[in-house]
Amino acid sequence: MRKGCIGVLLALWSVAVAAANNAGFELTRVTDQVYVALRTEPAGLTFVSNSVFIINDDDVVVVDTGVGPATAKAAIAALRTVTAKPVRVVINTHWHDDHMMGNATWRDAFPGVEFIGHAKAAAEMMSTGVANRRQLLEQGPAFARQIREAVEKKQNLAGKPISEEERLAYLSDVAWAERYFVEAPGFSLIAPTMTFDDRLTLVRGQRRIEILHLGRAHTATDIVVHLPRENIVITGDLVVWPVPLFGSTSFPVDYALTLGKLLALNAATIIPGHGPVMKDDSYVRRMIALLTSIDDQVRAAVGRGEALEQVRKSVDLEPYRRSFAGDSALRAMLFANYVQGPSVNRAFMQLTGKL
Repeated sequence: MRKGCIGVLLALWSVAVAAANNAGFELTRVTDQVYVALRTEPAGLTFVSNSVFIINDDDVVVVDTGVGPATAKAAIAALRTVTAKPVRVVINTHWHDDHMMGNATWRDAFPGVEFIGHAKAAAEMMSTGVANRRQLLEQGPAFARQIREAVEKKQNLAGKPISEEERLAYLSDVAWAERYFVEAPGFSLIAPTMTFDDRLTLVRGQRRIEILHLGRAHTATDIVVHLPRENIVITGDLVVWPVPLFGSTSFPVDYALTLGKLLALNAATIIPGHGPVMKDDSYVRRMIALLTSIDDQVRAAVGRGEALEQVRKSVDLEPYRRSFAGDSALRAMLFANYVQGPSVNRAFMQLTGKL
């Protein structure tokens, strides 16, 4: 795969290309008062975040709003099938498009709604976020055509015979990407109206909603939402299934420690940023093992005085690739582009003081 393609792939995932119509998710009941709009697209290059609805005595708190107006409108319609209570608070777990570009639509539907985010999230939204979106709009359409042509040739992006899993994922990627390119130029950026650094607690009747920054991980300003009464934690992209998303904004040296703090909450139910609701912590523990290995191997290579190109060759994550990707060519490609490549680069930058 050409280096230019890899760069666009990273941009495609990091801003989660999508602009949903009324399909694409299932409204899933987690408890009597907690629902998740669970995305149903096949795993691939494009992802839309899950949105979570916490229904309180007098209002609703929403976690993550999707990637744009159409996605948000569909989620609002789904919410209205289970409650007529107003949305008074939206929590954005981080600044990537697929978690907050629906904010303007939720604000229009619920005037006066507060948007909660990390104190530094707005700066990242307006700097790296804007630059990433501009690059995607410039380079993405050509890459989408390349994907469509690969399907027509019955090849994957590596030029090998395409599997059915890859074919379905590619077609979904292209469909979502093309919708995104239509919507994205009209996006309205809505920054947090209420911010915090480490912890913020909302009280709604008998329910406490703990909003926590546990440390740097997928980004510098990831936050999670903890519901102690229900023993639920909503992780944003700290946890992404079926292949972790470290990407070009991650902090691999910190990530395992941050996930350790997540496990210390002892939640019985984990709602990830992408992927199904989890009823145990086994997947998170697999992520921690992977991240620990990345840190150990890159740290040792830096200690030997290796340059980045040498480090890329010396770090061996094959056991973890097998663990997350199995025999799937599609998941192996996702692992190579969104775990192996960026995690080694970012860990090297952290450990050499460049990040």
